[in-house]
Amino acid sequence: MLKIILLGLGVQSTALYLMSSMGMIPKADLAIFVDTGKEGTGTYQYLRFLQNWQAGNNGLPLTVLTGKNLYQDLLHPSYAERPTSIPAFTYNPDGTIGMLRRQCTSEYKIRVMDDYIRNSIYGLPKYARRPETALWYGITTDEIERLSFPREAWKVNTYPFAGYYTTHGGATEKLEWSKPMARQDVIRWYVLRELPVPPKSACVFCPYQSDASWAIRKKLFPDDFAAAIAVDNAIRNSTRAGIHYPVFLHRSCRPLESVEFDSRGDTQWGECSGTCHV
Repeated sequence: MLKIILLGLGVQSTALYLMSSMGMIPKADLAIFVDTGKEGTGTYQYLRFLQNWQAGNNGLPLTVLTGKNLYQDLLHPSYAERPTSIPAFTYNPDGTIGMLRRQCTSEYKIRVMDDYIRNSIYGLPKYARRPETALWYGITTDEIERLSFPREAWKVNTYPFAGYYTTHGGATEKLEWSKPMARQDVIRWYVLRELPVPPKSACVFCPYQSDASWAIRKKLFPDDFAAAIAVDNAIRNSTRAGIHYPVFLHRSCRPLESVEFDSRGDTQWGECSGTCHV
């Protein structure tokens, strides 16, 4: 069975890549990173580090996919095949604030990856069923509630740091060779080996951010924050997508450039569920 690491370039999935490359856990066949067009500056810097590390240490093959650009499609909706919904904030008819349905992960991450596996790895025609394939996620024991069952029969969701794998039929099985670790254990693993710890990975405009995260982005990565502001302004009028109230990236439903962030506010708004491969 082909084994593929779904690389989000965050702490956990990158550790899977490094450990597998070093032979500390079984060897995967390759790792795939799907770039949606505007990851944080630190994430792209770490990608370059990892590519250099791979070349110098005989690391696993690392594939970067850039097929669809969510950033450009949000800035210029006419580029997209159809309007794409990100989990941004808007008003409900009763005046309360709610979040929009998320489609970005399925369309710009999962579908791009699935098509690559079908077309480029297995060389199969459209609608052909792919062979059973193990997809490795970097979910750790402290977030085990994020384990999920694959929707497609050919996928085997594999969680080396959590100790289990799941199948389309609804089964959860123990992963005998697993290396159960919490996120802090993984960070200590980097430190002990004098490897740089990856920054948290996410699109710069992702609404699943705490105030502390927004404040850091604004202060330390002004270009990233400017890109987020551009998206925030571009999605404000989303009537083309059937949304009748103004749309915002921040939970306050105020323009991002005018929000006073509480740098102590570490609550992440919403739950990304791990499917962004972070």
